[in-house]
Amino acid sequence: MLSLAMRVTQVPHYLNIFPTGKIPVPVCIGDLPLTDYSVSQETPTEEIAFQLESEPLAPGVILTRNGNLTGVVPRYKMFERLGHRYGVELFLRKPISEMELELGTGIFTLKSHLPINVAVKLALSRTQKNIYDPIVVEFEDGSLRLLDMYVLLLTQSQLSNNLSGIVSSLNNIEMILTGERADPVSTLNLIVESMNLVVPFHHLRIILQSSAERETLSSHELVLYHRELSEINRIYHSVLQLNQPIVVEDVQRVPSWVNTDSLEKTRSWMGIPILNQDGAMGLISLSRQTLSPFTNNEKELAQVFARYIATLFTNLSLRLEKNRILQKKYQS
Repeated sequence: MLSLAMRVTQVPHYLNIFPTGKIPVPVCIGDLPLTDYSVSQETPTEEIAFQLESEPLAPGVILTRNGNLTGVVPRYKMFERLGHRYGVELFLRKPISEMELELGTGIFTLKSHLPINVAVKLALSRTQKNIYDPIVVEFEDGSLRLLDMYVLLLTQSQLSNNLSGIVSSLNNIEMILTGERADPVSTLNLIVESMNLVVPFHHLRIILQSSAERETLSSHELVLYHRELSEINRIYHSVLQLNQPIVVEDVQRVPSWVNTDSLEKTRSWMGIPILNQDGAMGLISLSRQTLSPFTNNEKELAQVFARYIATLFTNLSLRLEKNRILQKKYQS
């Protein structure tokens, strides 16, 4: 028992949190790895110590009374205090509320829809004593989860790396598009994956005006063809008519938001026109399931990738036309 209480659990390595070594791109903090370990404030500290030992990725425990949030006890502070003189004797068999009172840890709550960078700024505004304490994340349904500050900072670092590496990604895409034998499926996947690194989304669909010469990637799961794209709804019509991106902060407040190809739980949406020399070929539909509106910077970046998608489909149409001409010459 003594060895358990005195052991200070180290901050988990990121490979324990993200076993593949790849950090998924989140839209908001609600998409990050979270834990829901919560107990009554009368729960013995000993029971919580054992539970945290079996859940090494849990940054702490949420305390409640009659179902209401009353406090948070960080893992590292709890084990640190138990490891000090008389820590085991004073707290191990007492209610966790006494440990919370001793630690003086406050409650820091953030809404689940907040972007990563905003959450980091708010979290770092805490006092030095509590700056690395876990964050309570509150979802729209009222449920609570706990976010490790380490995970939040690690994710912000990855997003910064993604943004700094965007130039290299764009150069790579341009080189592929200029090639004569670029595989359309892998090229489209690369464009979408690169866009997701800097414009996070929960759902994407590329919707094009239907025509025989354009239906070159009809089997691709992200591509949809529609005969009268502007008739799907007024918002799609506006994107195509204005040839400008449109951002909808909250679709629940838009009466005309019907019959779209986005996820049923969509909250924030952005439409980016796909343009060629003849006008609008279609649009990119980006959806977020949380109330996390797309920013102006994200809108500008999405337009860059829309131009690449337009180039890809234009090149495919030209390639098909060239093949048809060659086939006619061969037959004749």
